Amino acid sequence: MSKSKIKRLIILGIITVIWMVGASAYALNCNGGRLVYPMNFEEYHFVAKDLPMIGAMVIVLLYVIYLAVSLVQYSLLERRNLKGKRPGKTRRVNPKLGYLGFFGFAGFFGIFTYLHDGTVFPFCFFVFFGFFGFFYEGKMSNILADERFLANKREAERKALGIGYKMSFLLLVLSGIFLDGPWLNLTAILLICGMALILGLVQFLSEYLLYRYDQMDSEDWSSEEDV
Repeated sequence: MSKSKIKRLIILGIITVIWMVGASAYALNCNGGRLVYPMNFEEYHFVAKDLPMIGAMVIVLLYVIYLAVSLVQYSLLERRNLKGKRPGKTRRVNPKLGYLGFFGFAGFFGIFTYLHDGTVFPFCFFVFFGFFGFFYEGKMSNILADERFLANKREAERKALGIGYKMSFLLLVLSGIFLDGPWLNLTAILLICGMALILGLVQFLSEYLLYRYDQMDSEDWSSEEDV
């Protein structure tokens, strides 16, 4: 992904956050907290002062769609290049893509939206923590993917998936314990947050462990040359 596109994603993300914070502050101070505090939408009627908050919701939705489409396009393009122009090489990744991992903190907005109108979708943003792995993948960008590298990659993925499996099992047990009566809503939130965090962790660990294994092998190789 080009530097200009990364900058565009970051700038648009900052603008989206600023708009959301500003619209929320306006609604709280000038519109009685409409669309911020919990309200009965069956009795909702539109007023002009709702426009900033409605606009903020639309902008957040459009940004998420744009981000998802950009990442899918980037992934498909890199795979095509890996198969065609650069056989035997790892894909080119800018380490700055790791900054996208900060969008994982948007998952905490789920607390706000759940208390507001019961919406739990923002908790899914916790999966973006896995994007911190792009930082380590970028450090191994466009290097030779030899047998040693591929073996390290398989080992890193195996270990990351093993940790993810154990955490998923623990999450399932905890959900089963609390899956009853008044705890039903909290159990659903636990499952969504837990699965999003586990997926993000597995993605991050697979890249981080691969980087560590690759660095350790490089240090061992250097030590042997010195001897």
